[in-house]
Amino acid sequence: MRVVLVATQQPLRESIAAILERAGHVVAGFAETASALAYLKEDQAANAFIVAGVESATAGMDICREGRLLASFQRPIYICLLSAPLSSDTMVEALDCGADDVLHLPLSPDELHARLRSAERFNQMQLKMVEMATHDGLTGMLNRPAFFERAVKMCRETTAPLAAIMVDIDHFKSINDRFGHAAGDTALRAVAQRLIGNGELAGRLGGEEFALLLPQGDPDDAWRAAEALRGEIEAREIAIETATVTVTCSFGVAIGAPGDDIDDLLRRADAALYVAKRAGRNLVAYFDPETPDVPNRPNSVIRCHAEPDGLPLRRAVG
Repeated sequence: MRVVLVATQQPLRESIAAILERAGHVVAGFAETASALAYLKEDQAANAFIVAGVESATAGMDICREGRLLASFQRPIYICLLSAPLSSDTMVEALDCGADDVLHLPLSPDELHARLRSAERFNQMQLKMVEMATHDGLTGMLNRPAFFERAVKMCRETTAPLAAIMVDIDHFKSINDRFGHAAGDTALRAVAQRLIGNGELAGRLGGEEFALLLPQGDPDDAWRAAEALRGEIEAREIAIETATVTVTCSFGVAIGAPGDDIDDLLRRADAALYVAKRAGRNLVAYFDPETPDVPNRPNSVIRCHAEPDGLPLRRAVG
């Protein structure tokens, strides 16, 4: 485990660090609480926090409480208070303040190792639960709630424009009808594998529909990114039990300003996606309400804009 250790007394700090390092743990030791907490906050890989030999049980509980505030469902942190023997009531209070364990000094190395092994098992189980709760079981992509949770945060915190890309597999029902649902699952996984890594965020919103968010504010680059994906997916042969199949996807692209609402941004990308599908599928459409003119683009790239009633219309094909 990656352990952050705070102990004001240098001999105690060095002794505990040596015990932990001999067992293969990575230790960052601190004499000052503020420095330890700052490091714990900064190093998101740190997953254990040990508070040892502070001046009083109350001070130790306060430090544990502050450490607990840095933990979350997505980031489990094992917190252990090492202190002189405590009364039963004080130990209960320490656990209520955020400590997972309270061990008494002088320390038993074997007990500390056993507690850390138990904590590591618990942390791994919690992280697995997080993965199951936030990722689509078939494709491994972020699921809809997790995608929107992270997209909202990204839109709120970014200081640069973002590109949203909505993706829909064309005629997906026909794949299921012709080859069976197992083939459809294979096609979904193949498309998802190509989309993962091509956006700051990538998620499966449901069925055969996906969404990407790219830290990209230039329409030309957003077009090219979507067009490259479209061409690569179309060119890939997907092996199923009895044959190989190819799939195509339609793409809708929209650019959002810093601070844009994610629902509005994806709504514009979805409007462009609708244009691509209505124009024949296996196309990329860009939503641009202000500039309907089309420069020279690949044949699969079209531009759309919003009419007064809010419905996007196909303007031209490059």
